Amino acid sequence: MDRLLGEVPQLEVLRAADGAEPVEPSAVLLPTAFGPVKVDVLEVRQVEIDRPSDDPGDRLHATAHAWANDTATDLTIEALSASGSHVEVTTPMAEPGPLIAMKLQAVMNRSAEKQGTDLLDIVRLAFDAATGPVALAQLGEVDAVIAHDIALHVELWFVERRQQSLRRILAAGGADVAADDLDLVAELLADAAHREDG
Repeated sequence: MDRLLGEVPQLEVLRAADGAEPVEPSAVLLPTAFGPVKVDVLEVRQVEIDRPSDDPGDRLHATAHAWANDTATDLTIEALSASGSHVEVTTPMAEPGPLIAMKLQAVMNRSAEKQGTDLLDIVRLAFDAATGPVALAQLGEVDAVIAHDIALHVELWFVERRQQSLRRILAAGGADVAADDLDLVAELLADAAHREDG
């Protein structure tokens, strides 16, 4: 997400790297020792936060990415470069709750293949012993408007379009995921996003 004001946009920084190839509209192909890696940069403008859209999908796009940005924790990654030199980078890492919110919103705009991987990621995040409780607690504490939009997307993908979602998940490699799992994910996420006054 590129939301920092007064700084060089992250997309420009990435595209300036040696061997980088721009991918329109807002991505870059970066060379690595394992082949090229596509990095997408999502832009959320402050006006989208200050004046939220009436559309729950557009609104969740902005608020989920802002939530992820605002609550991210620093993660240090260490690696050896091809030349043998030590490389260390510290980067913000999104928390499980915001990750689920972003992936719920992203499903609508993805190819069938990416829908499957996003939905499978949501199932894994919800069921994982480490991330599940954290994600549910975060969803339980997030602003009521974000929680409402999350609940709408949970209903859409895990209830109304449950069979389609299951097919996409299975095609994405989630052979261990069954329809009952989607029911449980729907229940867990909906309960966490529920607000007494909403």
